[in-house]
Amino acid sequence: MLARAGRGVAHVQRAAATSLAAIRPASLLQTSGAPFAAHRRGGASSSSSSGARSPAASAAASTPTKPSLLPLPTATSSPSWTVRMLYDGECALCMKEVDFLRKRDAPKGLIDFVDIAGPSYDAAQNCGLDYETAMARIHALRPDGSVLVDIAVFRALYEAVGMGWVYAITATPAVERAANGVYGFWAKYRTQVTGREGMAAIFAARRRRLAAEAEQEEIMGSECRVDGSGCGDEAPAATAGAK
Repeated sequence: MLARAGRGVAHVQRAAATSLAAIRPASLLQTSGAPFAAHRRGGASSSSSSGARSPAASAAASTPTKPSLLPLPTATSSPSWTVRMLYDGECALCMKEVDFLRKRDAPKGLIDFVDIAGPSYDAAQNCGLDYETAMARIHALRPDGSVLVDIAVFRALYEAVGMGWVYAITATPAVERAANGVYGFWAKYRTQVTGREGMAAIFAARRRRLAAEAEQEEIMGSECRVDGSGCGDEAPAATAGAK
């Protein structure tokens, strides 16, 4: 009987051990395993969220910042004229052509007429062409600073007024050379042909006149520095007296 009871106890112990073995893993998963699974889920979620930010952050860090594209400084507005004619205002025959071109150009204003014989002529404003150089042969300027000489000047002027056909044939190199030869002869003697002195005499007279004007200005300036007269002091005094 005792033996039978012992066998029964042993059987119960084995069954209990088997039950514990079957129950323990499940309990472990439900207790200690749940936090680990949650940790894994949290880690995956954290890694996925950080992974979503990381490429953007990496791209932002690795991509160089581009400077803002500012507009270029506004360039100086181009002049309305396309060709500037330097002419001798003391040449009667030259002035006839200037007047003709002015009338033709009036609606468009494509030609800028500059009198090289005028007192305000400034070589520095005209590509450095001084009076004597501009007198020797006709010159014209383009807004980009390029200089035209001889027949090319007339071709540009007549094109500007819509009469380019007049000098179109001179665009042929051989014709242009021949035309420049004829014009060169005319330019050399044009002052005498039109009843003036030769170029050399005109240049000499101009140099003497400019020297005399400069000397007179120097004298007036010296007198002004010495006694103060002629310096514009008299006009304000007279104005004050009138008041």
